[in-house]
Amino acid sequence: MDTKPKKITMTELARLAQVDVSTVSRALNDSPLVKPKTKKEILKIAAETGYAVNASARNLRRQSSEAIGIVIPMSPDSDQTISDPFFLDMVGAVSHAASRNGYDLVVSIPQSEEQIAERRLLQTGRADGLIVIGQAGRSERLNALGPLGKNIVVWGGKTGRTNYTLVGSDNVEGGRTAAAHLLDLGRRSILFLGDTELPEVKLRYDGLEKAHLERGLSHDPDLLLKLSFGGSTTFDSVRSFVDRGRSFDAVFGASDVLAMAAIQALQSQGLHVPQDVSVVGYDDIGQAAMSTPALTTINQNIKLGGEIMVDLLLRKIAGEKVRSKLTPTQLVIRESCGGSGQA
Repeated sequence: MDTKPKKITMTELARLAQVDVSTVSRALNDSPLVKPKTKKEILKIAAETGYAVNASARNLRRQSSEAIGIVIPMSPDSDQTISDPFFLDMVGAVSHAASRNGYDLVVSIPQSEEQIAERRLLQTGRADGLIVIGQAGRSERLNALGPLGKNIVVWGGKTGRTNYTLVGSDNVEGGRTAAAHLLDLGRRSILFLGDTELPEVKLRYDGLEKAHLERGLSHDPDLLLKLSFGGSTTFDSVRSFVDRGRSFDAVFGASDVLAMAAIQALQSQGLHVPQDVSVVGYDDIGQAAMSTPALTTINQNIKLGGEIMVDLLLRKIAGEKVRSKLTPTQLVIRESCGGSGQA
């Protein structure tokens, strides 16, 4: 005997709510033409009877997928993966913001530089708009999307002219604040970790140089290790740098992952953090406070960044004109720098 419950139709739902079918349709689509009391009653009956909206048909009528895509491009030369805590924090922030606005999230991780994930997602209609995390080698491609690029928001740093909307932290100020704190602690030889060919990292290094200039100092360009965001490569590179005998008394990692890998490398070489070397990171991911020692870092407001990106993207989808935005940065002082003074 078939005990599977019979699916209720919109006509039956209208009969139970004692309204016409068009009113039910408007209520289910959150139309302002339906009185709040009526809408509430219809939704209550729909929930009680297990009525399910045919999302495919509804989205076809609306010409909307009710989904936004998030593209996470990663360099094939990097050992960075989707499990990187920064990516997880960012995807979580975007996902929560999208859900609050009634949108699903489609995650795409291009497997090579040749894959134009942005174009594919937009042309197939799988997503109404896209959020791209980082510009790693893709700024020219994003600029070349033409009309498709109107519904794209990118997390990154602005270093040149772009025809897409950017959201990111104030990287220059974040870098300046981190370096200023180290300099004010008396540190004078700061090893910078990060690939300055990436816009965000270049801006953070610009901030470090700015902090030096403000104090009548200059940063030694030899104290720069060009590293991708992968932690295992950083560990080996910092160990090798120490083995070469080059003196430094501080490390500024362009990400928390780099900074925490540096701490492990320094400790493996018998150096103490922060007694011998002060360390500061960037991002303020969840693990930063739990590292040993706890990591001093720059909080770039990832949660706020995700909310801003979703807000700007949905406004663009609705046809509004929007402008790029920066999130504020804040120095979070913990044990790894060995000081408590604000920069």
